[in-house]
Amino acid sequence: MRAIHLLPAALVLVALGAIGGVAQLGHPAAAPAPASTPAVTRQVPVTSAARACPPAPGGGAAPVALLAGGASAAGTSAGGQGQRGQVELTALPPAGLSVRATGPVRAQSPGVLSLLTLPATAATGKKDTPAAQGWSVAGGGTMAQGMEAELTQGSGLASVRCAEPGSDLWFLGPGQANGGSQVQLNLMNVDSTAASVDVNVINDGGQAEMGDDGITVPPHQTVTESLSTVAHGSSVLAIEVHTSIGRVAAAVSAESHGTTSWLPGTASPSTRLVIPGVPPSGSTAGLIVADPDTSTAKVTVTAITPQGTIRPFGSQPVDLPGQSASYVALSPLGGTTAALLLTSNVPVTAAVLVPGSNGPGVLTSATAPVSEQAIVAGNTSGAGLAASVLLSAPGAAARVRLTEIAPAGKGGSVTASQLAPVKAGRTMAAPVTAPKGAKQGSAFALVITPLAGSGPVYAARVETQDHSTVVSIIPAVSALSTISLPPVRDSYDAIWP
Repeated sequence: MRAIHLLPAALVLVALGAIGGVAQLGHPAAAPAPASTPAVTRQVPVTSAARACPPAPGGGAAPVALLAGGASAAGTSAGGQGQRGQVELTALPPAGLSVRATGPVRAQSPGVLSLLTLPATAATGKKDTPAAQGWSVAGGGTMAQGMEAELTQGSGLASVRCAEPGSDLWFLGPGQANGGSQVQLNLMNVDSTAASVDVNVINDGGQAEMGDDGITVPPHQTVTESLSTVAHGSSVLAIEVHTSIGRVAAAVSAESHGTTSWLPGTASPSTRLVIPGVPPSGSTAGLIVADPDTSTAKVTVTAITPQGTIRPFGSQPVDLPGQSASYVALSPLGGTTAALLLTSNVPVTAAVLVPGSNGPGVLTSATAPVSEQAIVAGNTSGAGLAASVLLSAPGAAARVRLTEIAPAGKGGSVTASQLAPVKAGRTMAAPVTAPKGAKQGSAFALVITPLAGSGPVYAARVETQDHSTVVSIIPAVSALSTISLPPVRDSYDAIWP
């Protein structure tokens, strides 16, 4: 009996030996790699990229600024000539509402700023009634590299980035007490399968009851949810959009007295966060912090300014009970630009609310350092508007190239660039304008490129009116042209775990 039990095991060993022998015979010239041979990571071009633009306020036409393909080559289109690729913008109609079909809008000019107006779509049977629909932005080939799109105002000034789809997204912003009387969440599905979404909200009082778990977002459609009920009576909101099936892109807006402010997506909760782009403000800005954990957070805040680092709240940490959100005035910063470095004993997420001339104001949020490049497609200068980039290097010093790209007055495009050195532990403000020869009154795009050897750098574009009122902040997010692929090695793991 014992021999009968051993026979299958022996056969398995023989079979494995035969497989190993065949594998060796298939590669007779190959020698085992030395143990000291380093793993090689390959850089490959990005060939596909996806974004989604939210519905324009009021449900009308959607103005979009787009830059794609060739942005890393100093903003010139020469590198993209003769190469295939395009960006296609396709309507994501409201779920459950019959709308007239809208044809896609295409862009095929690498490295050239495109200012597009996407048509409003009226609901069938409701003449002249615009439908609140989002837009899918799909880049392929060369045009997928360094792709950035933003919903803009009529002047071409960016209001909010068109977001990447994901499975766990965070937003922070004002509640009713800080001007967010009407808060709206747009969920956009750019994929071919339905997504199931849970929305969790934390306000001053703790975890808010939503009653809308398991929101279904059909393929290639938009679902809009009002969050005004949970904003009522609160000063701040922290919103988590989590999918259990599929993925979505999301956008959150807060409206007060007819003025809409967008809440930029913020970094997921972490024990270390950096919020770039805190501008000088004529009135008190506020720090919004949310603690989704059950434990109390003790948050240390350091402001990184042009003169060095300061502690706006002294040596005392900001204490935040578990599963709560809070608004803390930042008046000690005075009239200087800054980035905020937050460290905490438990993961938190954060943003800064800067008062505007009306409405809730504008926000900047925690983000990652710029990798390879970041792009802000919609910028304007002149007629009282001025743009600048706030660059912060919390650790080692950084050197950054800033490239401006604009449509030329005689066709084509023009570019200009400048180098911006950032000292270690400092923030600097670099003014940016449309390049010489740009079409009169045209918007321009901005490419932010850390140079080789730079320390981590965080950035945001700030736009002001009459050198005082902040009208727009866009935290800089990396727009990759290449991605890293891990090394692949021969292995028997598939046949012998």
